[in-house]
Amino acid sequence: MNICFDYLQSPAEQVAVKAFSLTVLGNLAKLYPEIIPEIKVIIEEQVPHQTPAFKSRAKKILKNI
Repeated sequence: MNICFDYLQSPAEQVAVKAFSLTVLGNLAKLYPEIIPEIKVIIEEQVPHQTPAFKSRAKKILKNI
């Protein structure tokens, strides 16, 4: 779980890795709902600076958590 958060916050990480990390965290949020606020904060910070693919994945994750 922590590695996914690290990938999301790393400016050097590729967008595909960040998008997959969002999916993993979205799935983990069903088991650990206490991580939902942190996921939302990271998405809000990242979305303005990311690609349309990341934005689409972020929107899907926010809808499902």
